[in-house]
Amino acid sequence: MKVKRLLTLAMTAVLAVTTVACGSSSGSSSGEGDTGATTTTEAAATEQVDKVVVGLTASSFDISPFGTQSVPRQWFTQNMYASLYCMPYFGASLDEMEPWLAKSIEEVDETTYSVELYDYIYDSKGNQITSEDVVFSYEHLLTDAQETRIGTYLDYIEVVDDYNMLFHLNKSGPGVMEYLAGNYTLAICDQEWFESATEEERLNDPAVTGAYEVASYTAGSELVLEAVDDYWQTDESLRNSGDVQNVKTIDYKVITENSMRSIALENSEIDATVIDASELQRFYDGESALEGWNVDISDGVFCNVVFLNMDSGMSPLADDINLRMAVLYALDSESIMYGGDYDETTGEVCYSLGTPAMAGYDESWADEGYWDYDPDLAKEYYEASGYAEGEVTLRLLSRTSIADGIHSVIIANLEAAGFNVELLSYDQALFNTYKVDSTQWDIILDNKGSTGHIVTCWDNNFNPDGFENGSVCFTHDDTLVELLTNATSTGSEEDVQTFHEYLQEIACVKGLFTTNNLMVGQDGILELAVNGNNLPRVNAFVFAEDYTSVAN
Repeated sequence: MKVKRLLTLAMTAVLAVTTVACGSSSGSSSGEGDTGATTTTEAAATEQVDKVVVGLTASSFDISPFGTQSVPRQWFTQNMYASLYCMPYFGASLDEMEPWLAKSIEEVDETTYSVELYDYIYDSKGNQITSEDVVFSYEHLLTDAQETRIGTYLDYIEVVDDYNMLFHLNKSGPGVMEYLAGNYTLAICDQEWFESATEEERLNDPAVTGAYEVASYTAGSELVLEAVDDYWQTDESLRNSGDVQNVKTIDYKVITENSMRSIALENSEIDATVIDASELQRFYDGESALEGWNVDISDGVFCNVVFLNMDSGMSPLADDINLRMAVLYALDSESIMYGGDYDETTGEVCYSLGTPAMAGYDESWADEGYWDYDPDLAKEYYEASGYAEGEVTLRLLSRTSIADGIHSVIIANLEAAGFNVELLSYDQALFNTYKVDSTQWDIILDNKGSTGHIVTCWDNNFNPDGFENGSVCFTHDDTLVELLTNATSTGSEEDVQTFHEYLQEIACVKGLFTTNNLMVGQDGILELAVNGNNLPRVNAFVFAEDYTSVAN
C-alpha cells in the first residue's frame, strides 16, 4: 500500500561556505587538479540564490523518467531523478560514492549487494518510494530507455522488504555496481504514479525524486526547473553534490550552435554553458580565465580511437600483422588531435583504449612507447609485408560529424607509410549500420567511453557476448577473452597492465586522443561543478555573495 505524504517539510538550502577559491577542482579524474580558472578569493553566498540561466547544447531530449538517453539528459537527469548513490566524480569507486536514495550499499559476495533505502523518500507528487519502485524502474530503464548495460550487469533484484533489496549481478568487477548504483543516466520513479499518469504527464510534468521539479518545459527550446520546497531529504548533513539546492531556479535554454552560446554569454543572455574548443580563446588566455569569466576544464571521458578489422579474409589487415603495425606506427595522435582544432589545453593524447579520466588508467603508459609515431618504422613494417607501395587500399570508416582536419591527417599519415586510403564518411545512422559489418571497412575511427573504470571500456568493446562477430573489430581470440575476463573481474594493476599490453601485442587498436570538457560562467559563479560524467552539475554551482543572474 502506497503512503501519501501529508506533511510539508521546510526547505533549508544553505551552503555552509564562507570563502572559496574562484574555479572548481575538477581537472582530473579524481576530482582534483588545476582547471586554469580565475584564482581570486571571494565571499560565497551562504543562502540559496534565485536563478541561473544555462545554455544547453542540444534540442533533442525528453524529460520523462525513462526517456531515450541523450547528451542534454546527462546534464539534468540527476537534478530531477535521484539515483541510489551519487557519483561525485567520474571514475569514483563504490566506497567513494555518496548515499542518496540508498542509505547504504554493502557487498555480500562478489555478485551480491545488499541495498537499504531511506524509509522516508517521497517524490514531488507525494508518493513514497520503496523497493518495488526500484525494481520497476530498473526494468523500465532496460526496456524503455534502452540502458542495455543493466541487462549485462544485473541478473535480478530480490526484494527483502519495503526498504531492503539484494542486487544479484551477472558479473563482478570495477565499475559494475558503481554503474547500477549511480550512473548519471538512471532514473527511479514511483510505479503507481507512472502507470496511472497520462503520456502528457510523463513527458511534461513527471513525479521526481531529485531535488528539482519541472516549472515549465517547451520541447526543444527550454526547460525550467525549480527546487522542490519539501524535498524529502531534510537532513542537511546527508545531502550530497547531487541534491544540494544552491540555486532556486535552473533555466536551461537550448542554444545548439557553438558560437551562439559564446555570444549569448558575452551578451549576458545566459550565465553559464559548455563551449567548443574553438571558442575558448574568448574566455581564456591559455593560463587563466579572462576578466569577467570563470572557466572549468575537466578531463574528457571519451577516447577517440581507431580499430583495425581483424576478421580473417575480410581485410588485408586481419591476416598481416606487419600491415597492422605499419598502420599504428604511422598514426600521429598529437597531429590528429591538432587536426581537429584541439591543443594541450582542450585535448589530451591517449596511451591506451581509454582516457586519463578513467579509473585504472595508468599515467606511466605515456612513457612506455605506446605506438609512438614513427613514420620510418611504419614504412619498414609496410615493406616487410611484401606489398608494393600503393598496392594496399584501406577503407577508413568514419562519421560526417568528425572534423575534416582529423581525416586529412590520418589519410596523410597512412599514405606516407605506403597505403592508399578511401575515406567512407557517413551520418550517424549509416555509420552505426556499417560498423558491425566486417565487409565494409578496414579501419574505423570512433569514440568510446566507460562507466568510470577503464576495464568497462575494454569490456564494452572486446567482450564477445556483446557482438555477433567477436568484438568491435571482429577479434576471435581466446587469449584476449581470458585476459579481459581477468581484468574486468579484478581490476588489479597487474591484470589491467597485462590486458593493455596484449592489445598492443595483437596490434588491433590505437587510442588517439580525448577532448576535454570546457565550461564557462560569469564570474559571479565561483565554482562550476561537474557531475559524474564531467558535465555541468548546475545545482552545485557555488555563487558569489553578490551574484546576480542575467535574468535579473
